Amino acid sequence: MNQENSRFKIAVADDDVLFARKICRTIQEFWDTDKPAVKIYKSGTDLADCLRQGLRYDIYFLDIEMPGINGLKLAEAIMRLSAQSYIVFITSYERYALQSIKIGAFYYILKEEHDKKLHKVLHKICMEESRKRQTKSFLVGNSSAYEKVCLDDIFYIERNGKDAVFYCSGAQYVERKPLKTVFSELPETEFAYINSGQIVNLTRIAEFHKDEVKLDSGAVLHCSRRMKKDFEAKMLTFWERL
Repeated sequence: MNQENSRFKIAVADDDVLFARKICRTIQEFWDTDKPAVKIYKSGTDLADCLRQGLRYDIYFLDIEMPGINGLKLAEAIMRLSAQSYIVFITSYERYALQSIKIGAFYYILKEEHDKKLHKVLHKICMEESRKRQTKSFLVGNSSAYEKVCLDDIFYIERNGKDAVFYCSGAQYVERKPLKTVFSELPETEFAYINSGQIVNLTRIAEFHKDEVKLDSGAVLHCSRRMKKDFEAKMLTFWERL
């Protein structure tokens, strides 16, 4: 299959080397030409050592139960270092699904289903990369001056009196508008309330644990108890849609 954005760097971490090689072959089969570079790591520790040396990948396929550093801990480290990377868990166990969502994994595949799901996941990653290149925008300002802000650049939006403050990559913008009105103008599937005074961009979440929402900007926000259940449900729906 010909796909755009095929010049990915991909890491596969699994202590089952034969299975890791099978994953590698399936990844290579996805592209007819311009195939990505794929590196196999026999343990989470080996990959973590390379990350500490500054090596980065675009896509990480991680087993969860591995000797040394397990896949969940490894994914948390990857998200801190490179939150825009795609993390896909390939595991024999269903019980880690919710944890993987909270960490911010792109997808979760059971090993027994990898032959059905892997190409689908790679296609979704290519589509997501294409979507990022065609980013939608949001107009922020007042009647005399407006500025176009890319939706993907928005980390979160906060109520400040009668204003809505947009916290974005490298800048802040103020809109004289109620937070409720701002939310109604945003894509409902990509933004969510985490408390009565803050809206978060679901695409910028690096980690969600208990009542803390960590963004890939490093900001840590609080999810209220009243909104936690709805927020978790929306996160799950968002993750399943990718």
